[in-house]
Amino acid sequence: MTDAANRPVTFDLPGPEYEEATWIHNEHGAASAPPLTQTVATLVPMMGASKDDSGLPERLNVNSFGYTRAANWPPTSTLSPHLDDKSVPKDDSNLLDWRDRCLPVVDEVVAEIDAFDPEAVAAGGWRDAIVRHQTRISEAMKLVHASAVFHAQLLGETFVGRYVVEFGDDKQAEGLALLQGFPNISTTRAAEFWDLGRIARRSNVVLSAISSGELPSGSSADEVKFRDGFELVIDTYGHVNPLVMEDTPTWREDFSMPLSIILQYSTEDDDRSPRVVEKTAVTRREELVSALVAAARTSTAAADLVRILPYGQHIGPVTEDHNLLADQRILNVSRMRWLKIGEMLRGKGALEQAGDVFYYEFDELLELLESDVTLDAGLVASRKAELALWRTVIAPAVLGKGAQSEQSDSEEIVVTGMAASAGTYTGRARVITVVTEADRLEEGDVLVCDLTSPPWTPYFAVAGALVTNIGSVLAHGAIVAREFGIPAVVGTGDGTTRIPDGATVTVDGSTGTVTVVRE
Repeated sequence: MTDAANRPVTFDLPGPEYEEATWIHNEHGAASAPPLTQTVATLVPMMGASKDDSGLPERLNVNSFGYTRAANWPPTSTLSPHLDDKSVPKDDSNLLDWRDRCLPVVDEVVAEIDAFDPEAVAAGGWRDAIVRHQTRISEAMKLVHASAVFHAQLLGETFVGRYVVEFGDDKQAEGLALLQGFPNISTTRAAEFWDLGRIARRSNVVLSAISSGELPSGSSADEVKFRDGFELVIDTYGHVNPLVMEDTPTWREDFSMPLSIILQYSTEDDDRSPRVVEKTAVTRREELVSALVAAARTSTAAADLVRILPYGQHIGPVTEDHNLLADQRILNVSRMRWLKIGEMLRGKGALEQAGDVFYYEFDELLELLESDVTLDAGLVASRKAELALWRTVIAPAVLGKGAQSEQSDSEEIVVTGMAASAGTYTGRARVITVVTEADRLEEGDVLVCDLTSPPWTPYFAVAGALVTNIGSVLAHGAIVAREFGIPAVVGTGDGTTRIPDGATVTVDGSTGTVTVVRE
C-alpha cells in the first residue's frame, strides 16, 4: 500500500499542453471528491464538459479537485454592465415563481431516490438503475440552476454593473448594498442557531453539555427548550453536508458541527445577532433606494435602474435558498442511496464498511455488484489515505498559464482581491482549510479560506472580516459578508498561502486589499 500520508501534495496538470491554458479552481467543487463521486458524474454528460478546437477539456480534476478552463484570464473587471446583452432576461418572472416550478421536480427526484431498494435491482440492471438516478438528478439540477440561479446572478450583476456605469466605479458598494437585507434560509438558520446560543449563554448546565459535544439531558426549562429547539433545527437543516461531498456525514448524522456553532454563538454579545445586522442592512438599503428614486426623476438611466432593481434583489434569496432546498437535499439523498448499496454489500461480506463504496470507481462498483469482483483491501485503504491527505490542503486557485508567481519575501505583505463588502477591520487572521475546522474561529477573527458556501454562513456572525481565494462580489461569501455587515475581500487567488495563520491583518473591503505587517 502506498504511504500517501508521507507524500507531499503537488498539483500537476496532465501534460505540457495543459500548461498553456489557465485552469480555475471550481467553487462548486471546492473539496476533493472521492472516486465514486468523480466517475459517476461522467454517466450523464454535463454542459461544458466537451472539448473545443484546442483539444483540451473544459473541466478536469487535479487531486480530485475540480478545475475549469478559463477563456479569458485575468478578468478585466469584476462585473459586466450587460448594456446591450440580449441574454439578460427581460423581467424576473422566472425568479418570482422559481420555487413553484423547480421544487416539485426536486421533490420528485428526492422521493424517487429515497425509495430506492438495492435488493430489488435484478442482475444485469445496475447500470440502468444508476444512470436513471443520475439522469433525474441532472434534470432537477439543470432546471434549478439554468432557470433560477443563473438568472438571479445575471440580473444582479446587470444591476450593479449599470449602477457603476451611471454613478462611477467608487459607487459599486452602494449598488451591492441595494441588493442586500432580504430574508433567506441561510440567515434564518443562523438566527435559529443564535437563539440556541442565547439559551446556552444563560444556562451553565446547557453550556456544559454542548461543550462536551452532548445535548443536555435534564428536565429544567432551559434544557427542554434547548433540546426542542435543536431537534427542530436538525429536522429542518440536518441534511446539510458541510463539505458538500457524498462520502462525508451530514449534520443529522454528526451533531458536532451544529453544536460547535451554537457554542461559539454563546460567547457572542447581543449586538452580533444575525437579526441585528440584518436590520442594519435593511436600513442602509432603504436609504439608498430613496436616493435612487430621487435621481430617477431627472435621469433616464437612473429610472431604468429603479425598474430593474427588484430583478437584481433576488440574488441573495435565490443563491442561498436553492442550496438548501435543492442542492443539499439531492446531495443528501444521493449519499443515502450509496450507503444503502454499501450496507447491502457489507452484509454480503464484500465490503468492510458501507462507506467503502465511495472508494470504488463506478465501473469497479458495477463489477462488484454484477460479478462479485472486489478491490484489494490495500487499494481501498490507499485511496482513503490519499483523499484524506488531499483534504488537508487548500487547492491552488489557478493552475497553468495564469498561475501566480512566487511573491517576494518583503516586510509588508499586501494581498489584493475584489472589494466585496465595504469597511475596514483589523484583527487576527485565522486560516481555515475546511469548514469542519471553522470552530477554531474566535470572536472577531478574520476568516481566511479558499471559498465559502452556505454551510459556512453561521460563522459570519463570529468573524470580523472575510478573505477568500476564490469568488466574486456576487458569490456566496461576498453576499453573506454584506448581510452580516463585515468587510470582505474575495478572489485573492493566494490569500490562504500568503497570509500567516495568527497574523494581525487589516482587511479593507472598500479597496480590495489585505495588509499583513510582520512583527
